[in-house]
Amino acid sequence: MVNKSANTFDAAARSLRMTVTPALGESNSLAAEQVRVIAGVLDFYRDRAHHEYPRKQYEFRTYLALAERLSGYEKVARTARSLLADALENARRADRLAVPEYGQLDRATDELTRAIAGIIRSARTTDPATGAEVSRIVLEHSRPLVELQRSWFLPQGVDPDPHKVPPLRSLLGDTAATPRAH
Repeated sequence: MVNKSANTFDAAARSLRMTVTPALGESNSLAAEQVRVIAGVLDFYRDRAHHEYPRKQYEFRTYLALAERLSGYEKVARTARSLLADALENARRADRLAVPEYGQLDRATDELTRAIAGIIRSARTTDPATGAEVSRIVLEHSRPLVELQRSWFLPQGVDPDPHKVPPLRSLLGDTAATPRAH
């Protein structure tokens, strides 16, 4: 079945502009401004709809790679290691699927990020040297996610250095060729 999300976003934005805005007239400038903002958000998501699933895969696989990297640290609380091991098991199961369900990627990513946060907190309190090393690794693995966010929101016009933002397509590429963490 063809995804019609882009058409739906476009129709909703057009309806707001062509029907709601004229009906408001000049009497309610705040409401007219809100309609303009909402229509802009719908346009943004219309233009990004076809990139949403590849973006989720990219984020999922980036967090999976980070979790894999952190899984070998012994100088953290056993509960943090256990939570990470469980999250990794579930994420690997999702990653083995040819096309993981949209919600499954969200759940696995959320579980990975909670487990990673637990490792960070535990490493900082258990052993300062391990905490510093874990923090460095997390920062290193965060760079691709920050680049993706900058590229994703570039059309919003708020990036301080937009000419240095890589195109979204170059980051997402062919999702079938996205490297897997295992």
